[in-house]
Amino acid sequence: MSATHATGVIELYELQSILQERSHRKAVQRAVEVIARLVPSCSVTLMTISPRGRLRIEAWVNVATSIVRSAERNFNQEGLPKNLADLVHTKKPAIIEDLSSYADWREPVPPTGSWAGFPILLHGRVIAIVNVQTIEQRLTPDAVADIEPVVNTIALLILRYEEARELAVRNQQMNVLYEMAVAGAQATDEQELQARLDHVLELIGHALGYGHAVVLLHDPRREMLVLKASRGREIGHAGMEMDEHSGKGVTVRAFRSSKPVLVRDTRRYAGFVEGLWPALSELAMPLLAGGHCVGILDLESPKVAAFALSDVRLLTPFASGLALLIDNQQKTKQLREQATRDGLTGFFNRRMMDEMVPRELQRAARYHRDMSLAMLDVDGFKAVNDTLGHDEGDRLLQAFAGCIRKIARASDLLYRYGGDEFLLLLPETTCEQAEEILKRLDGAICPELTTTLGRVTFSAGIASYVSDASAKDLLKLADDRLYQSKRLGKGHITSH
Repeated sequence: MSATHATGVIELYELQSILQERSHRKAVQRAVEVIARLVPSCSVTLMTISPRGRLRIEAWVNVATSIVRSAERNFNQEGLPKNLADLVHTKKPAIIEDLSSYADWREPVPPTGSWAGFPILLHGRVIAIVNVQTIEQRLTPDAVADIEPVVNTIALLILRYEEARELAVRNQQMNVLYEMAVAGAQATDEQELQARLDHVLELIGHALGYGHAVVLLHDPRREMLVLKASRGREIGHAGMEMDEHSGKGVTVRAFRSSKPVLVRDTRRYAGFVEGLWPALSELAMPLLAGGHCVGILDLESPKVAAFALSDVRLLTPFASGLALLIDNQQKTKQLREQATRDGLTGFFNRRMMDEMVPRELQRAARYHRDMSLAMLDVDGFKAVNDTLGHDEGDRLLQAFAGCIRKIARASDLLYRYGGDEFLLLLPETTCEQAEEILKRLDGAICPELTTTLGRVTFSAGIASYVSDASAKDLLKLADDRLYQSKRLGKGHITSH
């Protein structure tokens, strides 16, 4: 049994042997060689087209490799020529019997040449094209009909390969989504979240083939997008920020619109802002959870048109997974803060104070280091509440907490003891040093510490581990000294 052509014969065993070839590359190369035998003085190429629109010539006969690679570069940079673009659009085989009569043929035009193109489809999309071009004779519809059995064999090969590849990719994607779910359960703090995001970005990049990617988280309190994780290069930009109201940058636009933003050529995009590395194309995916944007997944490439709408579709489930991971961690953090922090001031609450102060006292004893406790109380707070109302009282407490933050060091622990009383735990701080810190607080420029009743002051009591070594309860001693200060009048600090 054979398919015949005036210039050659295809034996059935040839088609079978092509299908049985274990190497995909060798199989398609043998297939295009069979076509070349059928049509004298012809060149044959097989080109594949990725979901992102990237073209690659996989097999060829009677064409120099340098010409093949040059054509490949030109097609990817300048787009497909009209005959190939029409083929992708119509999704049907096409023939140009006389190239000299085809106005859009690229130079040089052979005087007696012909061309035939055969699209190969998967899920309704052209994924490959077989091109046959002659120089010394013209192709006819009958010749095209003789070539089609080999083209159908090539189509089977490619479809078999693509379906296996898609299955492998889907398995990879499912593994990444599973890893994201696990990461979401394990990311319990900021440091752990960053490590998990770095891991997930690495998985996404490896599975989907993206080189440069970053995740920026939204800080609603400061109205900033903050760089949290990256893939592609070793960078020291963690914590880099972008103002969400700046109106510039692809990421800001994606955040404000809550929609993906695709820029195929950043040189032609007026709002582009240079990022961590030179980029000629960019894709920003909003990370949406519960109807609000918790961050941005941003991808950049040094190539023009590196991203397409297919990337948006591909990345959507991963963006959703990242959003859930981030949202879960933020909610966990919020719940933890609600359990450990005072809602009005943001300081640690009384329960945390009861846990942490004894632990810090034990550390001071173990390492023979000093530590001071300073108990503070807002003078005349009851009068503010009674006269001006509780809203003004709450504002005053928040303002006072803000003033304390201004003079506190990174190692200091701040607590709301209750009502208008606050506790400062000052590690490795002598009694004299603690007094100096409070004097800075007293002199801090805090215009908010003023009401219609006048300037608000505070009283304080200080107890230190070394200078008060005989005290059985350092916290109670600091509290007692606070009340000594209160008896002396407003604005006093007692440390002995």
